[in-house]
Amino acid sequence: MNRNMILLVVFVMLLVILLGKQFLGSDGNRNFREILVELDTASVTKVEIMARANDFDPVEFVKTGSQWEVTNGNVKDEADNGSLRGALSSLSKITPKRLVAKSKDKWAQYEVNDSLGTRVKAFGGDKLLADLVIGKFNFQQTNRSMSTFVRLKEEDEVYAVEGFLSSTFNREFSGFRDKTFLKTDKENLITLTFDYPGDSSFVLGKTADQWQVNGLAADSAAVQNYLNGIRTITPGKFMDEFSEDGKIPMYRLTLDGNNMSVIIITAYQEADDLILSSSLNENAYFTPEGLNIFDKLFVSSQLFVDGQAVE
Repeated sequence: MNRNMILLVVFVMLLVILLGKQFLGSDGNRNFREILVELDTASVTKVEIMARANDFDPVEFVKTGSQWEVTNGNVKDEADNGSLRGALSSLSKITPKRLVAKSKDKWAQYEVNDSLGTRVKAFGGDKLLADLVIGKFNFQQTNRSMSTFVRLKEEDEVYAVEGFLSSTFNREFSGFRDKTFLKTDKENLITLTFDYPGDSSFVLGKTADQWQVNGLAADSAAVQNYLNGIRTITPGKFMDEFSEDGKIPMYRLTLDGNNMSVIIITAYQEADDLILSSSLNENAYFTPEGLNIFDKLFVSSQLFVDGQAVE
């Protein structure tokens, strides 16, 4: 091997070493954090979220005993279990895939600055366990990988991490609230009482295997279609400004049966709006918001005679 070839080999080796040191620390490890956040979620008692989707108005998950509540300003509600599980699961361990920026001038590009990012803080009692800013979501079409950009609040570096953290935390307050309205097992239902204005009220009841309307045989197919349609109903928009004090519901549906608590659905007329409530989610009021919830629930007794179900 001639001298020039030896020098070329040495140069290439030195270049490889130099590039390696830029990516690896002096101890042979990556020169950025291996773990951004790692929590024992059982020790978390409060999570604060300031999201752009909620105009950065703080949302707080607070644990009292074994129950979680979510608060936004003066409004307090039970937390949506799915949202809560997603938030806690996401915070249990956040591992960076790569370091994408080291300075503040890149924060806006990755949406981890104060005006674009979603700030999330987790507490165990009064102790701050995690404080991070979640930025935009990124999808790589070439390898079909999904990541979210994240920054620890008190640090400059921006990381790409696996998953949908942005969609988990960047939500309106309503996205974190319990939206339980109606969930039934039709096999358990025995009596449905429809209380309406005037003389249009009626009772749909089951005796043995026969459904009846006010004691007269009902169309079994129509009954099954109706019960299938109301098995699970998700409401529209929360109406926190509504109060039922001094108001009498115009419509009431009472569902009773075996192996279940009585469920009461009520409907109030408020100016041009219909306001719905459910005993499964006390102190929460909803407007159908363009959905045909009211028409599905509060049907005429004639439905069970001629079988014209609401779609």
